[in-house]
Amino acid sequence: MDPTTPLDWHRMFFGVEPPLFLVEIVIRIVAIYLFAAVFMRLMGKRGQRSLSPFETLVIIALGSAVGDGMFYPEVPIVYAWLVIVCVVLLDWLIDALQLRSRWTFLAMSGEPILLVRDGEVVSGGLRAARLRRNELMGLLREQEVANTGEVRYAFLEESGYLGLIRFPDGEAREGEATVPPEI
Repeated sequence: MDPTTPLDWHRMFFGVEPPLFLVEIVIRIVAIYLFAAVFMRLMGKRGQRSLSPFETLVIIALGSAVGDGMFYPEVPIVYAWLVIVCVVLLDWLIDALQLRSRWTFLAMSGEPILLVRDGEVVSGGLRAARLRRNELMGLLREQEVANTGEVRYAFLEESGYLGLIRFPDGEAREGEATVPPEI
């Protein structure tokens, strides 16, 4: 490996690769971004309580582009800039497509998943959400629900949070305790 010449402006901004390599970078960005987006979507909503999968992906991609460009002298600044611009443009494009097309929105974000109906846990909803029963009970406890009979509907929202519609006071049903039996 050749020693790095400090303050080599051409290497810092453009690197030593041929200019056509910039096109390869764009192709790599699009391919990796779309691949990661599909797999983040397939991962489901568990563990994504505050950021959407695409917001998480943008943060990871930008962090990598910024970090690599800052720390590795063989990564020219223009490459990092190009990655940042492409990731942000892809994010804007996906947002625009989601606003124009319900199909795109559903494919990227999904729909709320029904987990509780009229105090009863919906097993198919748990499977669709890839959520274990004890995880659901924990989410219900976070919403101060002691018994599923208090809940008319519970949905796992696109955001990963639990959306609740409770029965009006006095209309609760019998249900399953959310508190573990040993407590």
